[in-house]
Amino acid sequence: MTITRSDRISGTIYVIADNAEMARARTIDYLRHQETLGEDDTLLHRVFDHQKDADKELHNRYGSYDTDRDRVYAISLDIRIATEK
Repeated sequence: MTITRSDRISGTIYVIADNAEMARARTIDYLRHQETLGEDDTLLHRVFDHQKDADKELHNRYGSYDTDRDRVYAISLDIRIATEK
């Protein structure tokens, strides 16, 4: 999901982490710095727009992930003006 400026953002991003709290922290950090990141910087945050890309990176035999510990977490976003239902 590519994030653009608007009054509403909804969708799912995928994060590689070893627990839900770390996935949350990486997501917040990624969203906080998203405007200044280059295209390849998503790997630094371990955040992906598509699950297949996150799965591919998790199982990359040259990567540094421990597939017994790390997992792909789906983070659902629904950011909107509070008065909308």
